[in-house]
Amino acid sequence: MRVAATWPLPGLGLLALPEGATPHLVGYPLHTALAVAVVLPDGHSCRGRATVEEIARTTSTERGLLLDFAPELVEQLATGTEIWLLEQAAGPSGLEL
Repeated sequence: MRVAATWPLPGLGLLALPEGATPHLVGYPLHTALAVAVVLPDGHSCRGRATVEEIARTTSTERGLLLDFAPELVEQLATGTEIWLLEQAAGPSGLEL
């Protein structure tokens, strides 16, 4: 998924919301822990864990990821960052959330 917005949740991690629909996340129960790779806009990447979360708004409900990464990486996470699911097929094709 490509990150549209993030919100730090003290004591929990960084909530990352997608630019568009995330059909890959719908199949996972809420709070499922996933292995992910984060690729920053500058190309730097890091692996870690994230949980599937749901955000309800007045007109819609969407899925996002709660990232559990080192604070220094969280500070760098910007709009346009890509988050890739590592527990799917090998290779980048079809892995993007």
